[in-house]
Amino acid sequence: MFHWLSDYNYDFALSAIPIQITILLFYCSRRNLPLRSSSSFLYVMLANLSMTAFDIISCEMNEIWTQFPLWLMYLVNHGYFVAFILRGWALFDYTAEECNAYRKLGRYGKLITWMPATIVVLLILSTPWTSAIFHFAPERGYYNCSLYPCIYYSTYFYIGASLTAIALTWRETRLRLKLTMLGYNAILIAGILLRKQFINTLVTSYFSILAILMVYLASQNPDLYRDGKTHLFNRDAFDRISSELLRNRRPFNIVIATIHNYESAKALYGNEQMRRSLELIGKWIWQSFARDYVFYFNNGDYLILEKLRKGDEHNRIINEINERFSHSWQAKDTDVALSITSLVLPYDQLPTNSGELDDLIAYAFSMVHAESEPGNMVITQDIMCQLDRRKAVEQALAHALKERRIEAYYQPIYSSIEQRIIGAEALARLNDPVLGFIPPDEFIHVAEQNGDIMELGRQMFENVCDFLSRQDVIQSGIRRINVNLSPAQCMSDQLSDELSDIATQRNIDMNLIDFEITESSAIDLSLLLKQMLILQDQGASFSLDDFGTGTSNVTRLMHLPINTVKLDMHVVQSYFTGEFTVLPDLVRMFQNAKKEVVVEGIETIEMVHVMTKMGCDYLQGYYFSKPVPSEKFLDYMHNIATAKNC
Repeated sequence: MFHWLSDYNYDFALSAIPIQITILLFYCSRRNLPLRSSSSFLYVMLANLSMTAFDIISCEMNEIWTQFPLWLMYLVNHGYFVAFILRGWALFDYTAEECNAYRKLGRYGKLITWMPATIVVLLILSTPWTSAIFHFAPERGYYNCSLYPCIYYSTYFYIGASLTAIALTWRETRLRLKLTMLGYNAILIAGILLRKQFINTLVTSYFSILAILMVYLASQNPDLYRDGKTHLFNRDAFDRISSELLRNRRPFNIVIATIHNYESAKALYGNEQMRRSLELIGKWIWQSFARDYVFYFNNGDYLILEKLRKGDEHNRIINEINERFSHSWQAKDTDVALSITSLVLPYDQLPTNSGELDDLIAYAFSMVHAESEPGNMVITQDIMCQLDRRKAVEQALAHALKERRIEAYYQPIYSSIEQRIIGAEALARLNDPVLGFIPPDEFIHVAEQNGDIMELGRQMFENVCDFLSRQDVIQSGIRRINVNLSPAQCMSDQLSDELSDIATQRNIDMNLIDFEITESSAIDLSLLLKQMLILQDQGASFSLDDFGTGTSNVTRLMHLPINTVKLDMHVVQSYFTGEFTVLPDLVRMFQNAKKEVVVEGIETIEMVHVMTKMGCDYLQGYYFSKPVPSEKFLDYMHNIATAKNC
């Protein structure tokens, strides 16, 4: 047990030291984010460790100050006071960097925040000559002088400045970060209050280490920003690094690369060998592009943030990647062959806003995944215009859903047996006040990607039920309306309840509804089957839409309660061009399976006769009518009835 010379209680300060050293060693041994806030956090830890050590040493030495040279006594006490001030400033600097407050404070605001620490440090350093902060007198030893309270005033200032920085950036700061920053500032305030209440107990360092620990666990742990499989930076790391580079206007290119055959390779080689391959790729790509920042976005997607240097070209990176991936990866004595597709986002095409950059990267990855063959390309202004168009469509769709402006158009379905129109398919249409008529393939694709497809499906079914609630619809000879269900809707275990509620509220008999699903809807066959059986019990029927465009197992699909199969228009039209001669066999197969057959894409009277003779039950296409609004569809039905009576 140590015999302490002073009357101070060092228990809290001593307990903080090993914790601080452990965090510091672990932090410095890992690859940290190359951010200004990371440097500020390192300054906080170094300043706090120095403050704690010098606090204990100076308290002890001050008791026997006559045994040491006076310059050494000033040096030790200077170490404590300077570290105390720098710790307070570094915590504020970390806060300001994390929430990007310097942007709002401006250049002069930033200079002002440096002034208190600078002034107080100068006062501390001048103490041997001015006795501004403390002094050693022969008769009483160490004692505090008139400007000593400046030490605490500086701390109060930086806590207040931190809270101001948080307030200035409150809306754009993430919730977890706001809570963390408010939390560690509250801890510092508590430490100061307790220090004043228990003057002989050194608690400041202990509360400081609590604040540091909170920062470390919430946002500065290096493992938060590393991918576990490849040990590269992850998506969160990219968001933080790219945001800082954009703020500071430091130019960079982005090279994205995706393992083109990732899913098939995983199925072929197994998860363990793919995991090992990803480790090898991560190690190689990190070593090969050590001067740049490399990220792994999961599922075989990589991103390289290339810092622009004189004479460098993005082709260098792409060529090296393509060359290495032309050879297999040795994973546990197995050669894993992987192909790569790359795309470059040049700095002059990058947006200056982080949110827009995320949108561009997501769009770029979708383009790479859509490539049928491995290769590489560069994002051009035309591609940027496509992205702008996509964003505009996304906003138009969001406004239309909010204002309930999605329209249902109806395309007739002709019965070849009854030789009349017996129903129609409801198709979503969007006419925006600014963009005009937006093609359905365009806004439906956007809805599937951003999650609006669920609400789009609900509103379409409501439109159909409202249409069916009119008396003249049934009187016109309509027996059913076909409604498309998206794969996302089919994955919801609330689907049947939602559709039933909508129909019940409008007193619509489910016998009037035929739901069309696609092959891609059968991802979770058991869940889909459960929902279909519930709706079928209520009277609804089901059709398999766009058959011939996917690769699903026919036998697997036939286990679903499907009454009708709709052959895709491209399959039908290919038959008439001689490219798909097995269409009659396909129709016969479904007839033998007791399924009714609908053929789409009927455009001529010849196609009507041929498909009718082939035995197709229903026909649909432009020959009968294009999709039209509800009123025009009813007029169309009325005109048919009038012509027949004549």
